[in-house]
Amino acid sequence: MSRFGVQCEDLHSLVQTIDSLDVQINSIYTHFAGGIMDREGNQAQLDRFLDCSEDYVARTIPRHAAASTGCFQQIGTDLDYIRPGGSMYGLCVANDLPSTKMFQDLGFKPAMSLVAQPTFYKLLPAGRRIGYDGLYTTKEPEWIANIACGWSDGYRRKLSLGVGAVKNNRTGELCPIVGRVSMDSCTVRLPRKPEASDTYSLLTDDFAEKTSYTSMARILNAATYEITGTLSTRLPRVYTSGDNIVDIMQAVDYSN
Repeated sequence: MSRFGVQCEDLHSLVQTIDSLDVQINSIYTHFAGGIMDREGNQAQLDRFLDCSEDYVARTIPRHAAASTGCFQQIGTDLDYIRPGGSMYGLCVANDLPSTKMFQDLGFKPAMSLVAQPTFYKLLPAGRRIGYDGLYTTKEPEWIANIACGWSDGYRRKLSLGVGAVKNNRTGELCPIVGRVSMDSCTVRLPRKPEASDTYSLLTDDFAEKTSYTSMARILNAATYEITGTLSTRLPRVYTSGDNIVDIMQAVDYSN
């Protein structure tokens, strides 16, 4: 990838320098630049890596190449190690539809969702402007809910004005974001008065349009890991096993 490490033609001199410093070499590896659909490019990279590192096989220095993408493509998986990263959490390395379908067909499922309850909801009359700059105006009496999650939590501002939506976890209905996503909250148009126990998923643990991390990545022209990796540390983490809550990690614990 020409970011860190060393070019193939410089590997031998680097190893000589490391040996002269009496530093142990634990392994030699490469990281594929291409995505799931670029098997040819990744194979060519692996061939170069194997060729330039062949001299060190006799020294029993382990070699590895396959992260999540290599594991899907079965390229480099016969070396000493594999490095499945985001795929262990059900995260596809790419956001395009063919890659996502391939990933889904292999049986992967995202391990994480982002769930919230409305902090406030109200029935507003027609003609009421909502949010900063009043960019959304109710066209008729509408139920509007406020959810305490905004761009400071990692829920992107570009999902404002109907670009994004949340899922009612009881009914399965999608409810559009109306108005602008602000620092600590967003507003959602509901089809009717909600039940008091209703919860809403801003990020669903699937591959659905609008609410999944792969769909958001396509909408925002972002990397898939960018969607989950930028969620704020202030969001509580609820760990579950089946239907049971195993642990809750608060972002800030004032109990001590």
